[in-house]
Amino acid sequence: MKSDYISYPSAKINIGLYVFETREDGFHGIESIFLPIGPKNSGLTCDVLKISEIPGTGAVEMIESGIDYPGNPEDNICVKAYHLISAYTPIPSVRIELEKHIPVGAGMGGGSSDGVCTLIQLNKMFNLNLDTATLTGYAEKLGSDCPFFLLNSGAMLCTGRGEILEPIDNIAGMNFEDFLGKYRFEVEFPGIHVSTGHAYSIVPPRSKASKSNTPLKDLISLPVEQWQGRIVNDFEAPVFSEHPELQKIKDSFLNRGALYTSMTGSGSAIFGVFKR
Repeated sequence: MKSDYISYPSAKINIGLYVFETREDGFHGIESIFLPIGPKNSGLTCDVLKISEIPGTGAVEMIESGIDYPGNPEDNICVKAYHLISAYTPIPSVRIELEKHIPVGAGMGGGSSDGVCTLIQLNKMFNLNLDTATLTGYAEKLGSDCPFFLLNSGAMLCTGRGEILEPIDNIAGMNFEDFLGKYRFEVEFPGIHVSTGHAYSIVPPRSKASKSNTPLKDLISLPVEQWQGRIVNDFEAPVFSEHPELQKIKDSFLNRGALYTSMTGSGSAIFGVFKR
Protein backbone atom coordinates (compact mmCIF):
# COMPACT_ATOMS: atom_id res chain seq x y z
CA MET A 1 0.00 0.00 0.00
CA LYS A 2 1.16 3.52 -0.75
CA SER A 3 1.30 6.28 1.88
CA ASP A 4 -1.61 8.62 2.41
CA TYR A 5 -1.56 11.75 0.28
CA ILE A 6 -2.79 14.98 1.85
CA SER A 7 -3.38 18.36 0.18
CA TYR A 8 -5.13 21.60 1.06
CA PRO A 9 -7.49 22.84 -1.67
CA SER A 10 -7.88 26.61 -1.69
CA ALA A 11 -10.52 28.89 -3.20
CA LYS A 12 -10.85 31.82 -5.61
CA ILE A 13 -12.66 35.11 -5.85
CA ASN A 14 -13.82 36.91 -8.98
CA ILE A 15 -12.76 40.51 -9.44
CA GLY A 16 -15.23 41.49 -12.11
CA LEU A 17 -17.44 39.08 -14.00
CA TYR A 18 -19.03 39.80 -17.37
CA VAL A 19 -21.66 37.39 -18.68
CA PHE A 20 -22.17 37.28 -22.44
CA GLU A 21 -24.75 35.68 -24.69
CA THR A 22 -25.10 31.91 -24.91
CA ARG A 23 -22.58 30.26 -27.21
CA GLU A 24 -23.22 27.51 -29.74
CA ASP A 25 -22.16 24.89 -27.16
CA GLY A 26 -24.89 26.06 -24.78
CA PHE A 27 -22.55 27.80 -22.33
CA HIS A 28 -22.51 31.52 -21.65
CA GLY A 29 -19.31 33.31 -22.56
CA ILE A 30 -17.67 35.05 -19.62
CA GLU A 31 -14.85 37.44 -18.85
CA SER A 32 -13.53 37.49 -15.30
CA ILE A 33 -10.37 37.80 -13.26
CA PHE A 34 -9.77 34.93 -10.85
CA LEU A 35 -7.58 35.44 -7.79
CA PRO A 36 -6.55 32.56 -5.53
CA ILE A 37 -7.56 33.10 -1.93
CA GLY A 38 -6.52 31.26 1.22
CA PRO A 39 -4.96 31.66 4.67
CA LYS A 40 -2.08 33.81 3.42
CA ASN A 41 -4.25 36.61 2.04
CA SER A 42 -7.47 36.20 4.01
CA GLY A 43 -8.91 34.47 7.04
CA LEU A 44 -10.18 31.60 4.89
CA THR A 45 -9.37 28.05 6.01
CA CYS A 46 -8.53 25.62 3.21
CA ASP A 47 -10.21 22.26 2.78
CA VAL A 48 -8.22 19.16 3.77
CA LEU A 49 -8.12 16.31 1.25
CA LYS A 50 -6.65 12.93 2.17
CA ILE A 51 -6.46 10.01 -0.26
CA SER A 52 -5.47 6.50 0.80
CA GLU A 53 -5.14 3.32 -1.24
CA ILE A 54 -7.48 0.49 -0.19
CA PRO A 55 -7.80 -3.09 -1.51
CA GLY A 56 -9.45 -3.51 -4.88
CA THR A 57 -9.54 -1.68 -8.20
CA GLY A 58 -11.83 1.01 -9.58
CA ALA A 59 -13.84 1.89 -6.47
CA VAL A 60 -14.02 4.92 -4.16
CA GLU A 61 -14.96 5.17 -0.50
CA MET A 62 -15.92 8.80 0.09
CA ILE A 63 -15.93 10.27 3.60
CA GLU A 64 -17.06 13.88 4.16
CA SER A 65 -16.66 15.98 7.28
CA GLY A 66 -16.47 19.64 8.29
CA ILE A 67 -19.24 22.01 7.23
CA ASP A 68 -22.49 20.63 5.86
CA TYR A 69 -22.05 19.36 2.34
CA PRO A 70 -25.37 18.83 0.54
CA GLY A 71 -25.87 15.91 -1.79
CA ASN A 72 -24.88 12.26 -1.96
CA PRO A 73 -21.17 11.61 -1.19
CA GLU A 74 -21.05 9.37 -4.27
CA ASP A 75 -21.76 12.46 -6.40
CA ASN A 76 -18.88 14.45 -4.88
CA ILE A 77 -16.59 16.02 -7.49
CA CYS A 78 -13.64 14.16 -5.95
CA VAL A 79 -15.34 10.87 -6.84
CA LYS A 80 -15.99 12.16 -10.36
CA ALA A 81 -12.31 13.07 -10.67
CA TYR A 82 -11.29 9.55 -9.66
CA HIS A 83 -13.60 7.95 -12.20
CA LEU A 84 -12.41 10.31 -14.96
CA ILE A 85 -8.87 9.00 -14.53
CA SER A 86 -9.79 5.37 -13.85
CA ALA A 87 -11.86 5.22 -17.04
CA TYR A 88 -8.67 5.72 -19.05
CA THR A 89 -6.06 4.30 -16.67
CA PRO A 90 -7.05 1.48 -14.29
CA ILE A 91 -5.93 2.42 -10.77
CA PRO A 92 -6.39 0.87 -7.32
CA SER A 93 -9.39 1.65 -5.17
CA VAL A 94 -9.05 4.58 -2.78
CA ARG A 95 -10.57 6.13 0.30
CA ILE A 96 -11.07 9.89 -0.10
CA GLU A 97 -11.54 11.91 3.09
CA LEU A 98 -12.62 15.51 2.56
CA GLU A 99 -12.72 17.89 5.51
CA LYS A 100 -14.71 20.81 4.15
CA HIS A 101 -14.07 24.39 5.26
CA ILE A 102 -14.61 26.46 2.09
CA PRO A 103 -18.29 27.48 1.94
CA VAL A 104 -20.42 25.46 -0.47
CA GLY A 105 -22.55 27.32 -3.01
CA ALA A 106 -20.65 30.53 -2.35
CA GLY A 107 -19.11 31.25 -5.76
CA MET A 108 -15.60 30.54 -4.44
CA GLY A 109 -14.82 27.43 -6.47
CA GLY A 110 -14.16 25.24 -3.45
CA GLY A 111 -15.63 22.15 -5.08
CA SER A 112 -13.64 22.69 -8.26
CA SER A 113 -10.48 23.04 -6.20
CA ASP A 114 -11.25 19.76 -4.40
CA GLY A 115 -11.73 17.95 -7.70
CA VAL A 116 -8.52 19.29 -9.23
CA CYS A 117 -6.49 18.41 -6.12
CA THR A 118 -7.88 14.88 -6.44
CA LEU A 119 -6.61 14.67 -10.03
CA ILE A 120 -3.17 15.93 -8.98
CA GLN A 121 -2.88 13.62 -5.99
CA LEU A 122 -3.94 10.51 -7.92
CA ASN A 123 -1.40 11.35 -10.63
CA LYS A 124 1.38 11.52 -8.04
CA MET A 125 0.14 8.69 -5.87
CA PHE A 126 0.10 6.10 -8.63
CA ASN A 127 2.97 7.51 -10.73
CA LEU A 128 0.66 7.96 -13.72
CA ASN A 129 2.93 10.59 -15.31
CA LEU A 130 -0.04 12.44 -16.80
CA ASP A 131 1.20 15.66 -18.38
CA THR A 132 -0.34 19.09 -17.90
CA ALA A 133 -2.31 18.91 -21.16
CA THR A 134 -3.92 15.62 -20.14
CA LEU A 135 -4.74 16.85 -16.65
CA THR A 136 -6.17 20.04 -18.14
CA GLY A 137 -8.47 17.94 -20.33
CA TYR A 138 -9.74 16.11 -17.25
CA ALA A 139 -10.12 19.40 -15.37
CA GLU A 140 -12.23 20.93 -18.16
CA LYS A 141 -14.57 17.93 -17.97
CA LEU A 142 -14.99 18.46 -14.22
CA GLY A 143 -15.98 22.12 -14.52
CA SER A 144 -15.37 25.40 -16.32
CA ASP A 145 -13.24 26.94 -13.58
CA CYS A 146 -11.25 23.79 -12.78
CA PRO A 147 -8.28 24.56 -15.10
CA PHE A 148 -7.58 27.67 -13.00
CA PHE A 149 -6.93 25.54 -9.92
CA LEU A 150 -4.75 23.18 -11.90
CA LEU A 151 -2.37 26.00 -12.84
CA ASN A 152 -2.58 27.63 -9.39
CA SER A 153 -0.14 30.33 -10.44
CA GLY A 154 -1.63 33.67 -9.42
CA ALA A 155 -4.21 35.97 -10.93
CA MET A 156 -5.72 34.92 -14.26
CA LEU A 157 -7.98 36.50 -16.86
CA CYS A 158 -10.59 33.84 -17.67
CA THR A 159 -12.56 33.93 -20.90
CA GLY A 160 -14.48 31.50 -23.09
CA ARG A 161 -16.66 29.60 -20.63
CA GLY A 162 -13.92 30.04 -18.04
CA GLU A 163 -11.36 27.60 -19.41
CA ILE A 164 -9.23 30.06 -21.41
CA LEU A 165 -6.62 31.47 -19.02
CA GLU A 166 -4.18 34.35 -19.36
CA PRO A 167 -1.86 35.45 -16.52
CA ILE A 168 -2.46 38.96 -15.17
CA ASP A 169 0.79 40.76 -14.32
CA ASN A 170 -0.60 44.21 -13.53
CA ILE A 171 -2.97 44.50 -10.58
CA ALA A 172 -3.34 48.09 -9.40
CA GLY A 173 0.01 48.91 -11.01
CA MET A 174 1.95 46.06 -9.41
CA ASN A 175 2.58 42.34 -9.77
CA PHE A 176 0.47 39.81 -7.89
CA GLU A 177 2.95 39.16 -5.07
CA ASP A 178 3.41 42.87 -4.39
CA PHE A 179 -0.36 43.31 -4.46
CA LEU A 180 -0.79 40.60 -1.81
CA GLY A 181 1.85 42.30 0.29
CA LYS A 182 -0.13 45.53 0.31
CA TYR A 183 -3.73 44.31 0.43
CA ARG A 184 -5.74 41.64 2.20
CA PHE A 185 -9.21 40.15 1.71
CA GLU A 186 -12.13 39.53 4.01
CA VAL A 187 -14.92 37.18 2.96
CA GLU A 188 -18.40 36.80 4.41
CA PHE A 189 -20.72 33.96 3.45
CA PRO A 190 -24.30 34.46 4.72
CA GLY A 191 -25.30 30.83 4.22
CA ILE A 192 -27.41 31.59 1.15
CA HIS A 193 -26.91 28.94 -1.51
CA VAL A 194 -27.32 30.40 -4.99
CA SER A 195 -27.74 27.86 -7.76
CA THR A 196 -25.35 28.65 -10.60
CA GLY A 197 -27.95 27.51 -13.13
CA HIS A 198 -30.57 29.78 -11.62
CA ALA A 199 -28.16 32.71 -11.51
CA TYR A 200 -27.46 32.34 -15.23
CA SER A 201 -31.19 32.17 -15.93
CA ILE A 202 -31.83 35.59 -14.35
CA VAL A 203 -28.75 37.57 -15.45
CA PRO A 204 -29.22 39.79 -18.53
CA PRO A 205 -26.33 38.83 -20.85
CA ARG A 206 -24.12 41.46 -22.43
CA SER A 207 -23.62 41.89 -26.13
CA LYS A 208 -20.04 41.32 -27.21
CA ALA A 209 -20.17 44.59 -29.12
CA SER A 210 -21.37 46.70 -26.18
CA LYS A 211 -19.39 49.90 -25.62
CA SER A 212 -19.64 49.32 -21.85
CA ASN A 213 -17.43 46.24 -22.07
CA THR A 214 -14.18 47.90 -21.00
CA PRO A 215 -11.75 44.96 -20.74
CA LEU A 216 -11.30 43.83 -17.14
CA LYS A 217 -7.59 43.52 -17.80
CA ASP A 218 -7.49 47.31 -18.25
CA LEU A 219 -9.74 48.09 -15.29
CA ILE A 220 -7.81 45.98 -12.79
CA SER A 221 -4.62 47.89 -13.61
CA LEU A 222 -6.20 51.01 -12.07
CA PRO A 223 -5.55 51.86 -8.40
CA VAL A 224 -7.78 49.81 -6.10
CA GLU A 225 -9.47 53.01 -4.95
CA GLN A 226 -10.87 53.38 -8.49
CA TRP A 227 -12.31 49.87 -8.81
CA GLN A 228 -15.65 50.39 -7.04
CA GLY A 229 -18.34 51.18 -9.60
CA ARG A 230 -16.03 50.38 -12.51
CA ILE A 231 -15.31 46.68 -11.98
CA VAL A 232 -18.67 44.93 -11.73
CA ASN A 233 -20.06 41.44 -11.35
CA ASP A 234 -23.05 41.05 -13.68
CA PHE A 235 -24.66 38.53 -11.31
CA GLU A 236 -24.87 41.05 -8.46
CA ALA A 237 -27.97 43.04 -9.50
CA PRO A 238 -30.26 40.06 -10.19
CA VAL A 239 -29.03 38.03 -7.21
CA PHE A 240 -29.26 41.02 -4.86
CA SER A 241 -32.83 41.63 -6.03
CA GLU A 242 -33.73 38.17 -4.73
CA HIS A 243 -31.52 38.40 -1.63
CA PRO A 244 -31.39 42.05 -0.51
CA GLU A 245 -29.47 41.09 2.63
CA LEU A 246 -26.39 40.67 0.43
CA GLN A 247 -26.40 44.41 -0.29
CA LYS A 248 -26.25 45.03 3.46
CA ILE A 249 -23.12 42.88 3.73
CA LYS A 250 -21.52 44.79 0.87
CA ASP A 251 -22.40 48.11 2.51
CA SER A 252 -20.92 46.91 5.80
CA PHE A 253 -17.58 46.24 4.10
CA LEU A 254 -17.51 49.77 2.72
CA ASN A 255 -18.43 51.20 6.12
CA ARG A 256 -15.48 49.33 7.64
CA GLY A 257 -13.04 50.82 5.18
CA ALA A 258 -12.94 48.36 2.32
CA LEU A 259 -11.47 49.94 -0.81
CA TYR A 260 -13.45 47.56 -3.02
CA THR A 261 -16.20 45.06 -2.34
CA SER A 262 -18.14 42.69 -4.56
CA MET A 263 -19.96 39.39 -4.73
CA THR A 264 -17.80 36.57 -6.08
CA GLY A 265 -18.94 34.25 -8.85
CA SER A 266 -22.68 33.72 -8.99
CA GLY A 267 -22.79 34.19 -5.21
CA SER A 268 -23.43 34.44 -2.50
CA ALA A 269 -20.11 35.16 -0.74
CA ILE A 270 -19.16 38.84 -0.52
CA PHE A 271 -15.54 39.97 -0.20
CA GLY A 272 -13.79 43.21 0.63
CA VAL A 273 -10.30 44.40 -0.25
CA PHE A 274 -8.50 46.22 2.56
CA LYS A 275 -5.06 47.75 2.97
CA ARG A 276 -2.80 45.75 5.25
